[in-house]
Amino acid sequence: MWDAPEEEAHETPRGLKAFFSRAVLRALRAVYGPELSSVLNAMRKPGPRYYLRVNTLKINREELLDRLKNKGIDARADEVLEEAIYLPIKGPNKLPDVEKTVIVDKFTAESAMMGSHVYVPGVKRMRGVRAGDEVLVLSERGQAVAFGIARMSEEDLLKAKKGLVIEVVRALYPLPPIRALDEYRMGMIYPQSLPSMLVSRVLAPRPGDLVIDMTCAPGGKLSHICQLVENRALVFGFDRNKKKIAETRSTLARLGCEAILIRTDSRYLDVDFPFLVSKANRVLVDPPCSALGVLPKLYDEKSTRELASLAEYQKQFLKAAVKLLKPGGVVVYSVCTMTAEECEEIVAFAVEELGLQIDEQPLYLGSRGLPGYVNSSELLQRFHPHLHGAGYFIARLRKP
Repeated sequence: MWDAPEEEAHETPRGLKAFFSRAVLRALRAVYGPELSSVLNAMRKPGPRYYLRVNTLKINREELLDRLKNKGIDARADEVLEEAIYLPIKGPNKLPDVEKTVIVDKFTAESAMMGSHVYVPGVKRMRGVRAGDEVLVLSERGQAVAFGIARMSEEDLLKAKKGLVIEVVRALYPLPPIRALDEYRMGMIYPQSLPSMLVSRVLAPRPGDLVIDMTCAPGGKLSHICQLVENRALVFGFDRNKKKIAETRSTLARLGCEAILIRTDSRYLDVDFPFLVSKANRVLVDPPCSALGVLPKLYDEKSTRELASLAEYQKQFLKAAVKLLKPGGVVVYSVCTMTAEECEEIVAFAVEELGLQIDEQPLYLGSRGLPGYVNSSELLQRFHPHLHGAGYFIARLRKP
């Protein structure tokens, strides 16, 4: 059961309501106080830029920008990261008023909002819809996110296990079909947010290092690590999910990256792979989190129990990470969320219980950490939805 949403609601571009559970609102209010309304308004839509990472193992940024511009795509160079480009996000578009609707799950709604088509697994209900009908795509909370054409009927959907259901014609915040581009297929680009790219830069792997990514799927940060060292480091990627490891292997192959992938629960790496104990120069801990900073966020129903459980889960990865590090080695902890429980309080645990030291980061593009939770919080890095177009947290820690 999720905590019922508070009475206060925040209007979406179509005047409908985006709700957050009391637990989520409470956790965000502890961080943002009177700025909470501005934060929630920012969370309901994408940031102003959609970022892509240029895979410099295969192409340089200037050549890639020329290729995209020749296809009519407004791609621009980031001002700081030399491997980053972005597409300005425009919207919200006005959606047509049509009679028939298709209800989709949260993930599908947030994707359709950016122009992605709707496929069988994401559809919850499409009563009376026939192939060829014009439809509005709605979230389960009734938020209209896209307009499209049905390519299946309700009867077809009941029989199908996969396939295109709605071809999205107009979305609130449309993007070009990046994954359909030759440049994507050829491994020249990887869709990745700016804070996510910054994580590997803060980790700062070097050629010859032994680097461990404890939760590597789907391979974005792992492939970036390989890119930064030009495939000249010993890089291990771990994940407990067989399907995710397969996806990561496919990503690495497409991008031309070299890493050793192993399916296992990385909370026990020190026990299951003793040859790695005290051997790693760099360890990346990017564990499952509440993901409140991944935008757009139409609604979120997490409970107090779920948020607390995630924080405890995250600590387990750090417990293993500190055992894998050499003395003087660096662990970077990152999460795509903003709650203090998953950010500064985790760092306080790492310092007070695990003996790690907060290290200055080589590059700051966001804001500094929140004071009052741990000493040297000014060395931590945060991204805020209403200031940076995303929610994120990065800590660089060193083993004495």
